[in-house]
Amino acid sequence: MKSRANPQPFIRNHSLPPRLCMVLGLLLFAPMWADDEIDKPVLTFFNWTAYVDEEVIDEFEEEFNCSVKQLYYQSMDDRDEKILRDNAKGYDVIMVGGSDVAEYASTGWIMPLGEENIPNFKHLDPRWTEAWPQTDTHAIPYLWGTSGIIYRSDLVKEEITSWKQMYEPKEYLGGHIMLSDTHRIALGHGLVALGYSYNSEVPWQLSELQELLEQLKPYVQTTGYFKTDASSGIVSGDTWMGQTWNGDALLLQQRNPDIRYVIPEEGSEIWVDYLTVSSQSEHPELAKEFINFLQDPENNARCALALQFASPNRQSADFLPADFLDNPIIYPSEEELDSCFFQLSVSPKTQKRLITIWSQFAN
Repeated sequence: MKSRANPQPFIRNHSLPPRLCMVLGLLLFAPMWADDEIDKPVLTFFNWTAYVDEEVIDEFEEEFNCSVKQLYYQSMDDRDEKILRDNAKGYDVIMVGGSDVAEYASTGWIMPLGEENIPNFKHLDPRWTEAWPQTDTHAIPYLWGTSGIIYRSDLVKEEITSWKQMYEPKEYLGGHIMLSDTHRIALGHGLVALGYSYNSEVPWQLSELQELLEQLKPYVQTTGYFKTDASSGIVSGDTWMGQTWNGDALLLQQRNPDIRYVIPEEGSEIWVDYLTVSSQSEHPELAKEFINFLQDPENNARCALALQFASPNRQSADFLPADFLDNPIIYPSEEELDSCFFQLSVSPKTQKRLITIWSQFAN
């Protein structure tokens, strides 16, 4: 029998390969991590697109050990359709325009919300907490601004000072105008161009409005709202004039210095966006904490600065630069504000008429 040279003793190795050890370790601890994620509440925020400082959201998530899920709407009409469809279910915090707060409250879509729920309420300017019915009992103002005319000064051959210049445009503007796709904004400013109230319910004035829109139709390129990135039509020059919000106009001016924004001489709509808590919220207390967090003076100042809109929080001024506070596009003079107007609720009959006028125009 041959023997092996230098035979080695057989030793049984009870250790596992390193890669297998790693896999087993991950499997062992994965349930613990999964439980942490499952236990973390998810707050659903129904909002305009890109309408909050994301760093503020990140800080809230860290401080309250939660996740914020943002769902978006593209217009106020879009928001209303989705809330009606879902009966406000699936949302915790809803961004609502001032003129809609009373309707949302009376329909039962939002719950009462006031000073007793939001400690930072004490910082808010009463001008904005009491601007519409039930905004002081069901909503917290987030940001405010104006809705005016934006135009390209290098393409439009005259200085724009009146709504008439957009609703009764000169021939060369054909196919270069963009109207808001929120019907109350587009129709309200049309009424103002005719010399009537933004909130008119007079039948013959609404008939004149319908005729005005029929004459305007060939001049309108599209309806919608302006993107604030480089693809925006007002930046590229595809669109020469339109309706927009003041903060968006400032962001667009950074992309093209020929862009102008004006509050026409007849005045324009003042809007305020409000934070509300859905009556169907699964996390109502966390929703209130979120709203209070956004109304911390420094946090609200950060949102205002990021979006170029005015803050309703009086103490936020301590955290805003002087050139921001002195910018007349963000903070119009009292004289300009006196010429402006709020959007008010109208009767169901008038609302039906306005929707009919808009549908015939937009389709």
